[in-house]
Amino acid sequence: MGGIFVKKGLNKTLTNWFGIGDFFFDICNSYKTYFWVIFLTSVAKLPLATIALISAVVSTTEIFLSPFYGVALDVLKPMRWGRYRSYLMILPPITAILFASQWFAAGISNVSIASVSVIVLSLMFALSFNMQNTANMSLIPLVAATESERAHLSSRRWAWMNLAKVVIGSLVAALIALYSGIFGNESVMTYAVIACTVAALTIIGMQIHFRMTKGYEGEGSEVYSSSKVSKAQRISMSILIRTLTKNPPLIAIFIASTFTAITSFTLAMMAAHYFNYVAEAPAMLAIYLTVTNLGAVCGSLLAGVFSKKMDIKRLSMIALIFMVVGLGSARLFAFSALGFTISIIFVQFFASFNYPLFITMYSNCAVYGEWKTGVKAAGVVMGISNVPVKIAVMVAGILIPGILGAAGFVADGAITQTVKAGIANGITLVPMASYMCAFLTITFGFKLTREKLNEYQSEIDARNVISE
Repeated sequence: MGGIFVKKGLNKTLTNWFGIGDFFFDICNSYKTYFWVIFLTSVAKLPLATIALISAVVSTTEIFLSPFYGVALDVLKPMRWGRYRSYLMILPPITAILFASQWFAAGISNVSIASVSVIVLSLMFALSFNMQNTANMSLIPLVAATESERAHLSSRRWAWMNLAKVVIGSLVAALIALYSGIFGNESVMTYAVIACTVAALTIIGMQIHFRMTKGYEGEGSEVYSSSKVSKAQRISMSILIRTLTKNPPLIAIFIASTFTAITSFTLAMMAAHYFNYVAEAPAMLAIYLTVTNLGAVCGSLLAGVFSKKMDIKRLSMIALIFMVVGLGSARLFAFSALGFTISIIFVQFFASFNYPLFITMYSNCAVYGEWKTGVKAAGVVMGISNVPVKIAVMVAGILIPGILGAAGFVADGAITQTVKAGIANGITLVPMASYMCAFLTITFGFKLTREKLNEYQSEIDARNVISE
């Protein structure tokens, strides 16, 4: 058989429950996103310059490494449980240990040792985490037989991830209350043990995905022994380069998703500034985060429904236009906290409606690449989908101070009407322009249609049958 499988479509478990593993996975990820910096500053009490150094080293290294996670998955020899599923069995315990270790290391009394330890552990964690995440994402083109199935799995996955963001605040608050009674309030041990708890959830989540995808990828060392690996499974670096450079739709979706990721981080990172200084309603921030994430859950679920009936590209174009309209509304009501929040709920609904469509487009690019080269390289393509996020973090980190500076914002300075207007423009008009760029890129740069993809998949299946 050579490890080649003709896709058989989704079973009921995958149809109804795929993405639950990402729910547990994203609870761990969200814990670090929301609590890592405040832990370093207020609990571990590391100097701000040290925290900036840690962030700069880790972020820069991640941007450099991001394109290579998928390459590694597709170049390395498949292991016992398949090319991608094996990493869901092997990496989660390693990832969990490294994740928890970062929090313990930050509490070392010697600042220099703590800094070096956190940087080393963070880089090791990033390597394991991103390999695991790329393998998990690569399951979508692996198990789905059609574009509508890929869209369904992507929407389910994103809905579960958004649900994790809804519950993370109350979950961590409960865990802090629980562990503070044991280790003391605002102690390193309290946050580190919480890290152990949420890291354990990652192991559970990936084990669920590992088990529900059984039978969709060849298993057993005999299938992947060096003497039996088929030509389609032998992936050279030159073929991987062809997969990327000879894949115009992949380039288009990469550019578009970079623009949308920049918008997502800009909205998230400027929200506190907006509610503190423009709306002058800081207490509304918690409500804003909850309701916008609930809107995101609804949007991602509906994406799976509509993608069964409409072309993915057309749906994405519609969503992007509505996101532009929503940000225009947010600017119009910028000085009303309620009006702004309602507008951003609208934006987040369509942003989360669009995200699984983009992931489906990446999956479609994997099908296109396999059709064109004759080699499965889903790991490479899905790994590339992580790069825009890393770029967006860096760009937003530069963009936001620039926006605040242009607005005339000074810490502890007077918040004039000009400053308020500048912040309002930064959180609405800049993201609006970014969404427009994404819309134009998808409209004119992404040429794959559902009909073409069905033809490509049929040809791939026919090749696989012949190769058997």
